[in-house]
Amino acid sequence: MNLASVQKVLKLTPIIGADMIETATVLGWEVVVKKGEYKVGDLCAYIQIDTVVPELPEYDFLRERKYRVRTIRLRKQISQGLIVPLPSGKWKEGDDITDVLGIKKYEKPDSNPERYEKPRMPKKWYKKWYYIFKYNFLFKLFPMLQKKSRSPFPKHLVSITDEERIQNIPQVLEQYKGKLFVVSYKLDGSSITIIHSKVLGKSKFRICSRRFELHDKKNDWYRVFKDTGFDNEVLKLVNHFSTNDIIVQGEAIGKFNGNHHNLQREQIRLFNIYVSGKRLNQKEFLKVCLANNIPHCPLYKEVTLNHTLPEILKESEIKDILNPVADVEGLVWRCIDDNMSFKVINNNYLVKEQ
Repeated sequence: MNLASVQKVLKLTPIIGADMIETATVLGWEVVVKKGEYKVGDLCAYIQIDTVVPELPEYDFLRERKYRVRTIRLRKQISQGLIVPLPSGKWKEGDDITDVLGIKKYEKPDSNPERYEKPRMPKKWYKKWYYIFKYNFLFKLFPMLQKKSRSPFPKHLVSITDEERIQNIPQVLEQYKGKLFVVSYKLDGSSITIIHSKVLGKSKFRICSRRFELHDKKNDWYRVFKDTGFDNEVLKLVNHFSTNDIIVQGEAIGKFNGNHHNLQREQIRLFNIYVSGKRLNQKEFLKVCLANNIPHCPLYKEVTLNHTLPEILKESEIKDILNPVADVEGLVWRCIDDNMSFKVINNNYLVKEQ
């Protein structure tokens, strides 16, 4: 989904006890707006949550939030996103205006590339001096000596992991009505992609974060991969399918990323397996994981899709299976027959987290 797009106001709903504001519905999102500013059927510019707007006077009301658009609660009403007037020009519903408005994707501080661009400062004093010399002097004078620590995510091999939010595609609730879905808990960690191949008869593992392939092994993703012994889990799949062309995607969870699940040890839980470039459907995925005892994201239930949007949002407002005192981040719905999927983020989690 585009970070900012032209959308139609589908519905306006009063807010109990509020005289100056009301709720506007665009796509499947509810956004608090000034009363009387929009009419049903009006086209508007809709800016997604988890974005950053430019530091312009019209967005001064977001200054204290560092210009981040996020989920908030006003008068007990959830508001997700921002509705602003359309920029000048001829527009139609669905047009992408992300670049026109200068909207950027919000990235958590701990997913910043600088986190694994350079190794942590060593603790021993004699190693500190070498570290300072190498990174603050030698590599600045002779940058060609520094090995490339990362490169763009290899999209030619596998898709970046990012399920679409149900509010952006509410039409699938009707399109897939009556279909069987497997619903799993969405884990709160860092996305990890592991690509296996064989070079000169030896297994080679390439490790990727959500946005980059990582070449320097002194980072959290490589450390968790090694500490969990997940190379052995991937090799199980190599043997199971009798091919070296295996790619797995999952969530790395634990202390290095906030430890929302209150784990004693870090873990990797899978949610995707690719064999020779083809992604397994949910039925095949679960069968292979169970047969080989490979950890995957916890299952919530199997259910026939017969939900309205409010019902499916309400169902996600549950506690985390790994840490029952915390709210679950959300649920991921995957059709058991094909690769259609979407995520439903728990609004209670969003309000508390942000």
